[in-house]
Amino acid sequence: MKPVEQYQRLTHSLHWDPTYVSEDAYIPDEWRTAVTMPDWKQFNDPFQILFEDYIRIQAEKEDKFHAVRDAGARFGHISRVDPRWVEAMKSFNTALTYSEYYNYRGHVRVARFAPAPAIRVASMVQAMDERRHSEAAVFQAKDYVKYHKSGFLVPKDRLAFFERHWYFQGDRSFFEDLMTTDPIEAIIGTNLVFETAFTNLLFIAAPAAGVANGDYGFGQAHLTVQSDETRHMALGQAVARAILQNEDNLELVQDWMDKWFWRCHRLLLAVVGPVLDYFPKNKPVSYKEAFQRYVVEDFIYGYVSELSQFGLKPPRHLDQALAEIEHGSHTVWRDLYASRNSLWFDVHQPTHEDLEWLKEKYPEFEGTHAGFWEEVANGMDVQADSAPMICDICHFPCTFPEPTTAVALPVDFDGERYWFCSEGCKWIFERESNKYRRHIEPSALLLADKDPLWVAQFLNIAPDGRPLGGTKAPDGYFPAMPVPATF
Repeated sequence: MKPVEQYQRLTHSLHWDPTYVSEDAYIPDEWRTAVTMPDWKQFNDPFQILFEDYIRIQAEKEDKFHAVRDAGARFGHISRVDPRWVEAMKSFNTALTYSEYYNYRGHVRVARFAPAPAIRVASMVQAMDERRHSEAAVFQAKDYVKYHKSGFLVPKDRLAFFERHWYFQGDRSFFEDLMTTDPIEAIIGTNLVFETAFTNLLFIAAPAAGVANGDYGFGQAHLTVQSDETRHMALGQAVARAILQNEDNLELVQDWMDKWFWRCHRLLLAVVGPVLDYFPKNKPVSYKEAFQRYVVEDFIYGYVSELSQFGLKPPRHLDQALAEIEHGSHTVWRDLYASRNSLWFDVHQPTHEDLEWLKEKYPEFEGTHAGFWEEVANGMDVQADSAPMICDICHFPCTFPEPTTAVALPVDFDGERYWFCSEGCKWIFERESNKYRRHIEPSALLLADKDPLWVAQFLNIAPDGRPLGGTKAPDGYFPAMPVPATF
């Protein structure tokens, strides 16, 4: 039998250049990369893996994941997860499920249109990884529904829930942006930036919080996910090194890294920040500490500094991101608390212990945010009576860095005014204005003046027609609503 290396080399020879159709016929202009390389066939994936080995390794991970799930059910661990952590999973699980699913779709596209045979093979394998991660999250949702039925919402159509509810629009816009980029930009954005710099927040810091609050299944699932991320990171770093050998690509790669660093920062701040700082009763690490360790020390001082030999610089808006970290999760929690009646999970007032921990971890918390919660505890009515201004890039409210000093930056383009929550989002729009121009009404306008029962069904927070805390609407109550294909 031939050695494994010989089999791997054979897979590289599967590429061919069609002679019976033009290149435009199988790689349309909109999916052709702008990166210049003398010969893409010479690029090698650092993780060369045979399909047979891949299946064996992933099967072992699945066995361990389901063994922990089974043990949790048998010994009652799932039913003893801290109630506040269950509230975190009500929001986080759906976001994670469809983030992974969208990432799967994105890598299928890269596997089709990437110019290098080795990238196409690696992206095909990564697409299978992302699909497995999504399915693991579905299994976890099943466990929660069985053992924590109270309020653990499972709409009849979870994908519609993700695509329509305002809470998920920042997450959705991020991954739809990734799915519609230059295929090599998708590798830089996903593999180099998102997975190298930010997934440790998702798959190490967040699981540590889960285990500290009794959710061992969540911890085990994400240990198996993070082992896949190692392979994904290596692909991103290898692609970056290869294309940076040509100095003509430096400006493009720098812009892509700057863009995706900011988009990742804004998304993870809003999604993971509260999961580390507010939801858990037992808090092993703050979002600020995790960001400093994994993003600043490992990514900026590690990977980016290594690539500085090719001229790559730290991300353009790094200083702004660092300044926002002091306030970001607190701003998000205040926004969620004000909108709590349109959510399906509990956004609690921080306890005395929570506030003391937050003051210790965030030196500016007491002077900026503690007073807000003191007023809430004293009876101040905090209830959003209108939709906030939403950033036209990240689709999060324009309440950063913190509500009393919120930023809203206007840009006029093609007869319309656009608003942005930060210099980072504004810069992204100005680079690619045509990509981010509005094709549909913002959700606030789309849902304006609609009956609350109708809105509840459209957002899929009450698939049987019963809004949160409300009564079931009569049959035939809901009017038909044309839904734009991209909404």
